[in-house]
Amino acid sequence: MFGFRESMIIERKPDQDPFLLCTFSNIDHLKLYSSRSVLLKSAYEYWTHGSSLIDVADKLTISSDWRPQLHETWRILVHGFRKQFTQPEKIQRIDAFSDRLKIKNKFCLNNKADCSVGLFESYEQGLIEQPKEVFVGRWICDGARHLIDKYDVRKRYFIGNTTMDATLSFVMANMGQCQPNHITLDPFCGTDTRLGGILLACAELGSNVVGSEFDWRVLTAKAKPTKANTKNLSRNPDEMMHRNFSDYGTLNRFLGVVGADFAYSPWRPTFQFDSIVTDPPYGIRESSQHKSRRRTDKADDDEENPVAEKYDLTNIYGDLLNFANVYLCVGGRLVFWMPTHILTYDESLLPTHPCFILFSNDEQQLNRTVSRRLLTMIKIRESNNNEKAQVNEKLFSNFRDLYFTPNTKIWEQLNSNNADTDSSAVSKKENS
Repeated sequence: MFGFRESMIIERKPDQDPFLLCTFSNIDHLKLYSSRSVLLKSAYEYWTHGSSLIDVADKLTISSDWRPQLHETWRILVHGFRKQFTQPEKIQRIDAFSDRLKIKNKFCLNNKADCSVGLFESYEQGLIEQPKEVFVGRWICDGARHLIDKYDVRKRYFIGNTTMDATLSFVMANMGQCQPNHITLDPFCGTDTRLGGILLACAELGSNVVGSEFDWRVLTAKAKPTKANTKNLSRNPDEMMHRNFSDYGTLNRFLGVVGADFAYSPWRPTFQFDSIVTDPPYGIRESSQHKSRRRTDKADDDEENPVAEKYDLTNIYGDLLNFANVYLCVGGRLVFWMPTHILTYDESLLPTHPCFILFSNDEQQLNRTVSRRLLTMIKIRESNNNEKAQVNEKLFSNFRDLYFTPNTKIWEQLNSNNADTDSSAVSKKENS
């Protein structure tokens, strides 16, 4: 997004610890990267690492560049992974580290120190006597974790049962590369897709945002409130998405919300978005519906006000990819969550489209049986000959029933030697 991805080298990926080691060609690139990352706590200039505090201190004595300069005030920040340090334990490590290096610089206890040194000890699970690894480095900048607190759902005026968590909203906005002068769409921005929570994150990162929603009650403050002790009350007249954007100072980027049925797009085919970031309804906690346009012989049918009918997951994700094919610009990103049953998931069953490539596939486990995957797809070309999405029905076959089915029962079906096992109950056999 910032144009330096090719020069960024990942030298160590986190495995059982949270430490990521990267090489940037420019320190400003690191600061840009950190300014948007809600998953990054802090960034440090890597000095060295070893098996113990004494080990890293001895390595630092070799180079005068890997220590505070003589004129700098300094402080040490001690952190432990899988171990909580008491204040006396922190002081013990600070004294041992500074004595080993014979540092005589003036010590500063606040964040105004010229040099803040991070000392990180990583421990094995259940083994807290001796650290597995010790890292040391100089603090450069913090990540954007302050946005998680700023956009905490509990602080918002307008929320719902399934309002999207702030952390996940910003992760989605980053995957969609939301930025100034871009237009981002959430086509399910109402009750089923977190009441504008995703759009709030996209707007905070600079994108102009617009949404659409099937349920008109959400758009007009007619839906029932969901805050504690308000179940039997009605919403305030201003309890709508507009108010949240106003409270966070991003109202100038909120283009509005359209009351529309996603299955029958209200947008002009010539108009294109820079990114589509959304979370379609799963039909578990909230119903997924669309307007029926089937013709019947009943005299009481109203073609102008058709009744709502069930909108199954296979059609939802097929329509989503086909929609993105028409309304997303080339190079634009489609970011969406997709529910899966853990025991029956198979990556080969993921939705595909000839005009899109899968950029990332990340899993969030919701409980012992169900997870959801954050998929990011990039549009690589315009469509030829009305190309359509391919969505395998096995991926969502009887998903709601599987959601409430115990794992033990599913394992019995997966291990059954019955060749006629119903695929609507179990979508794949156990991999051997």
